[in-house]
Amino acid sequence: MTGAAMSGVLEKNMCLDKSLKEAFDTIRKAACFDSHSLVPHPENLNFQASEERRAMHRLGTQLAEIVGTPAGEDLQHCAHTVRRYFWNELGLSQPPELPTDVPRFLLKPDHAIERRIGAQELADQLAAVTLSDTPALCIVASKLSLLSKLLNLGDTAIKYLGLAYAHCSIHSLTNDESSTLKVALSHIGLADDAHLNRAVAALLNVPLDDVQALFAPSSILVSLRFVDAAPFNRRRTLRDVFVLTDEFVTLLETPYRSHQALLAGILEPEHDFDLLDDGTTPIGYLYEILPKDIAEAYECAVLGRPLKSIHLQALVSWYTAGFRMLPSFYSPLAGHITVEALRDAIKRAALECAQANKPLTSHALVKALYAAST
Repeated sequence: MTGAAMSGVLEKNMCLDKSLKEAFDTIRKAACFDSHSLVPHPENLNFQASEERRAMHRLGTQLAEIVGTPAGEDLQHCAHTVRRYFWNELGLSQPPELPTDVPRFLLKPDHAIERRIGAQELADQLAAVTLSDTPALCIVASKLSLLSKLLNLGDTAIKYLGLAYAHCSIHSLTNDESSTLKVALSHIGLADDAHLNRAVAALLNVPLDDVQALFAPSSILVSLRFVDAAPFNRRRTLRDVFVLTDEFVTLLETPYRSHQALLAGILEPEHDFDLLDDGTTPIGYLYEILPKDIAEAYECAVLGRPLKSIHLQALVSWYTAGFRMLPSFYSPLAGHITVEALRDAIKRAALECAQANKPLTSHALVKALYAAST
């Protein structure tokens, strides 16, 4: 039964106090969730809102630096989203509407918005908007702090994960889905890896070298499966860079009784629905959502065929953000390891290296892969 239906039943069958019904409606509107979702913790919601507000403010004040082509339409659509997010603080009478009734993906590539917003103009307007310096004390914030100690994650990695959580959280205190962080980031196309690094460094207000190291091949966050490899490896927009796996979001929101329980939670197997052959999804769908070499590997997994060395090479690169080794490393493993076992082996190797404060090396990867083979 949905929240609205339950509210109607309660109102019809019970003589509830008016204030009690209003309180229930407030909860229902502020935290919408289905029967398969966990009820969001209120302090996690506050943390998510705080991180999103800080990111949107930074995005608006550094928009010219973050967008690859300041004269292009990416800046205009992103600036509109930021202004709509802060419309009340900017003294506007109502949320501003985009100067077109047509969604952006339906517009022609050369379409130009007429009433344009200047990046400096927006930055000057946001200069008067104050941000709270009070840190949010919650499960997610505490978990990020603990992970930084257990896995030797630096300040840049923790800032990145905090913003990514705000981007990926399925719950929000806002009711306006047209002005969220994910919408703003989706408007910023990425020209190349150099643009990606500059944009993230400006958005997080961290050194460029730290971002380059964070996203370099054998990236610890991708290898640990904190970051979802599929959108991260494609990187079409800035939104793709901040997508966490569902398992990691759940891990951030779940209290653990000990440090060992948390580390064990990181190593828990994932549920990859693309590897399930339930007879309802055609194999061709894999080639629509994944690169050809990865889709071929997944097809082998779905149909129960052994993986070839070329598949193993592609999968290792996919799950480590670009780490490559010679094909000879994989030849003895061909036909002796599954996609799931390979992915879990990479995660285990990455966790051991992170705990030891060492980079994920080819030796550590090969050792883990051979240990996982049958």
